[in-house]
Amino acid sequence: MEIIDLGSAVTREDIGHVRRLLAEVKPGEEVRIILEAADAHEADDLFTLLRHEGFDYQPKGSGNGRRYYVTARRLPPR
Repeated sequence: MEIIDLGSAVTREDIGHVRRLLAEVKPGEEVRIILEAADAHEADDLFTLLRHEGFDYQPKGSGNGRRYYVTARRLPPR
């Protein structure tokens, strides 16, 4: 599983970086994207990208409230 840590703020550059990495993920493979929990409200662009690129995803907060995890799996082609 590929892990992408976006750190504190989700920028356009971060979204571009994620887009480039997602292009290499094969159907059935997963990636985990990590954000600071305080920036989880900025994840809308990330979710839009994941849907557009053919991923199903599940967001989840960490137990300590500091991190926000998005596990995404590329769906098979239709």
